[in-house]
Amino acid sequence: MAAAIAWLAPFDLAFGVATLGVPALRALAIIALALIGLYAGGRIGLGLEPRGLKRPLLTPVLVATAVALACALSDWLMRSSLHANYAQSMASSPLAPRLIEYILRAFNENIMYRLFLGSLLVWVIGGVWKASDGCPAAGAYWTGFALSQAINVWVNVTSLAPLTPLAVLHDGLRYFAPGMVWSWLYWRHGFQSNEIACTSVHLFFQPLVTLGLR
Repeated sequence: MAAAIAWLAPFDLAFGVATLGVPALRALAIIALALIGLYAGGRIGLGLEPRGLKRPLLTPVLVATAVALACALSDWLMRSSLHANYAQSMASSPLAPRLIEYILRAFNENIMYRLFLGSLLVWVIGGVWKASDGCPAAGAYWTGFALSQAINVWVNVTSLAPLTPLAVLHDGLRYFAPGMVWSWLYWRHGFQSNEIACTSVHLFFQPLVTLGLR
């Protein structure tokens, strides 16, 4: 599925540039990123399968619902800091195609910035910052995932608009904080739990933000 999504569109700006705008190259690259991420994640105790949840489908969806409410609220409270194109799109573009686009985007974003880059950074940092049992320290996980999400937000959001304190605050609440929630789900409950939450969040967020920005 990830390869098919990448073939259709890069979504991520850095990924699009790195793959030279070639659909076949994007499809191959996303597979390579996933395989590297699986290897790195396996070295530090991260896996694909849901774990530690009594309701492995419902719990991530409930987490996604809470995140959607918080994100919609941040957009509404700080709408003056929103890029005009974003605000107009969220308020007036047709919901169904927008919903599909953001779900597809989120699916591959997770592979790029959590399965691949997040796992790789935690593995590297955890090689130095270790707990008493020799595994990466908790701080190594938080640092690796935070760096990965910060790169994601900077490349795809913050660098594209005027840099103001309100805009930075908004981007932190709207994009960085949710990314850390998804990272925590991956770390503690498996990558599939993260994917369920990060994709299903748009089922709730997109209708809410449309109503809030009209």
